[in-house]
Amino acid sequence: MNPKLQVFTNWNDETNQEEIDPELIIQNCDLILRYLAPEFLQSLELSVLVVNDEMMSEINGERRGKPKTTDVLSFPLYDESLKIPFQILGEIVISMETCRKQAIEIGHSVIDEFYRLLVHGILHLFGYDHETNEEDAVLMRKMEDECLDLVFAT
Repeated sequence: MNPKLQVFTNWNDETNQEEIDPELIIQNCDLILRYLAPEFLQSLELSVLVVNDEMMSEINGERRGKPKTTDVLSFPLYDESLKIPFQILGEIVISMETCRKQAIEIGHSVIDEFYRLLVHGILHLFGYDHETNEEDAVLMRKMEDECLDLVFAT
């Protein structure tokens, strides 16, 4: 836990959804980022963009060459190897439509699914990757569980 870290979370909701409380998300981003951030960091900035499937498809097409919707995208800017104390972590884009669909499919609340996607995206920004090998996938799942425990313990 990095208690001296200043966290700045930029929230932008293009969907006018009402299930998610932006202030609570920002508070929980602060908690998650303090938990994950290395001690050398003094300031960290995160952007969260909430969109519909159509906008997600556009962003995915423009930024990744995959013109289809998905649940969450992460665009990292952070570089731990530089040891720069003031960094922009990156941007997370979450499709609210896909979040709702997946919540129904999985059988939990929209809020639970939103946090699962948010934490997944944040971990990608810190360099965690579940697609490289099974060992990395297990580590990322462990870190997801730890971050979600932080959020739901409060």
